[in-house]
Amino acid sequence: MLSNFGWLIQGTAAAWLMTSLAGTADMVALVQTAEQLPIVVLSLLAGAAADLWDRRVVLLIAQLWMFAVSTLLSLMTFMGLITPWALLGLTFALGLGAALQGPASQSVMRELVPPEDLPAAVTLSSIAYNFARSAAPGIGGILVATAGAQAAFLVNAVSYIGLIAVLLFWRRPKLKDDLPREHVASAIITGLRYALETRPIQSTVIRSAAFAFAATAPIALLPLVARDLAGGGPVTYGLLLGGFGAGAMGSAFFIHTLRQKLGADLLVRCLAVIFALQLLILALVPYKIVMVFALALGGIGWLGSFTSLNISIQTISAFWVQARIFSFYQMTQFVAMALGSWLWGELAVVTSLQTALLAAGGCMLATGFLGFVFHLPTGPAPDLRPAATRRQDPATAFAFRQDEGPVLVLVEYRVSVQDARAFARSMEEVGHLRKRNGARHWQVFQDVADAEHWIEAFDVRSWLDYRRQARRATAADEAIEARVRHYHKGDEPPLLRHLIARHFDQPTT
Repeated sequence: MLSNFGWLIQGTAAAWLMTSLAGTADMVALVQTAEQLPIVVLSLLAGAAADLWDRRVVLLIAQLWMFAVSTLLSLMTFMGLITPWALLGLTFALGLGAALQGPASQSVMRELVPPEDLPAAVTLSSIAYNFARSAAPGIGGILVATAGAQAAFLVNAVSYIGLIAVLLFWRRPKLKDDLPREHVASAIITGLRYALETRPIQSTVIRSAAFAFAATAPIALLPLVARDLAGGGPVTYGLLLGGFGAGAMGSAFFIHTLRQKLGADLLVRCLAVIFALQLLILALVPYKIVMVFALALGGIGWLGSFTSLNISIQTISAFWVQARIFSFYQMTQFVAMALGSWLWGELAVVTSLQTALLAAGGCMLATGFLGFVFHLPTGPAPDLRPAATRRQDPATAFAFRQDEGPVLVLVEYRVSVQDARAFARSMEEVGHLRKRNGARHWQVFQDVADAEHWIEAFDVRSWLDYRRQARRATAADEAIEARVRHYHKGDEPPLLRHLIARHFDQPTT
């Protein structure tokens, strides 16, 4: 929580400092863009790092980096060396640390709590964050007004010390793997393939990006709302942002219950309407107390939507790839935020602040219609524990290197003609399963000379990747394969064949 306080105080100070250094809407909005853009640059790499290496070490590196950058930012501001572009550059550098930290910290949460408690744990984490959001901006505004932005930046640097100490003394259990560590580039591609082959992940990512694009408007433009529409200074800005955080913190106590009753899909649609109402009020009602109330509504929409989306993405991602999936989710979300911050700032410059807020409100209302096409997952979460029985590595008749390939895998089934249609439908799930776990191509064939003879074919990049595929199987995967085997005739299991590509310079025996 302390590091959350520091990060939010720093954001308040940076945004307000930019109003004195430059003062234009586009430069002020670029402060948030500079915070979010590193997620685009580093997120996928950070997700791969958190899945491949010790997450404690990844988190420690991120915290030490942010401590160093925050200290430098405080010193430069104190010495009068800070410029608008230097502020943006150091804000970007802080964002790099946040990008590295995000996937690892979210994945660690899933290690620390059982699956049935994960939604409550995510909500509790949101309460802690939004308690900081409600209090930190006001503290940041007071710090800027009384001691200058450099004091706020120094507080941010100090806030990382506690978490650094915890990480130094934490002895995280090491997970054993008898296979070599996957290469980073291959790990990123595997993570993206997993996301693209899982429909609920696609829907969650699209809904998250659409919401984030519109939702960034009040945050990016709030310094100008405080100065130009509310006629205040840094304290007013802090109070307005505190109202947003207070609404979010208060909603954390009932959002989990609402999600259980309404389901994530309907809840996120309703919260989009509430968030749009906030933008309408900010644009048309220039009274501070009303603005604080409106921002509290926005905080409810913000926390409820992102908490529901976060829970969805965590409960539909397998453990072995969870940091990469979260990094993909996080990257698209913050791409949308960065683009939104820039667009709403430019629109405010070209037209007016009120027009930009109204346009963002219309965009937010439009996100509700996405639910008719991209449904968020409902019902019980899939069982993503490792499969109870792991496929054994097949025996080989000759020696070859583990990195040789590609490998073609053929699975032969005998299926009654009357079961053919149901079997084919079930095989569609198997196809997504194979590609999620590492297959590059997949197809199922029916023998034209024997209608009961079916062959499933898929290929993987190497023999090592095929062995990894077996270790990635989950209990949900087992259930999918069991449904397919139900249609297989005979006492023997489906016939499994493995063929490895051979080249002219390689022995064939």
